[in-house]
Amino acid sequence: MFWGLVAVGAIGILLGLRVRAPALIVATAATVVVGAVAGGIGSLFDWHRLLSILLLLVTLQCAYLLGLLLGVMWRRMPPEQ
Repeated sequence: MFWGLVAVGAIGILLGLRVRAPALIVATAATVVVGAVAGGIGSLFDWHRLLSILLLLVTLQCAYLLGLLLGVMWRRMPPEQ
């Protein structure tokens, strides 16, 4: 689970730096599908599986916001002379 959070966080930061909201919507849908398939279809409505998918989505969204913040700060830096 830890490496899943790290991977989703890295994807979220990269999305925030480079692309905007439509790609985030696609990444969110892909995270839900991958999380459901990885847990097994039979246990899709298990509370632990639903909470782990929710944790992945929250991590993705927060990392995306962090990437947006870093991208804005990077673009607003004055050029060095």
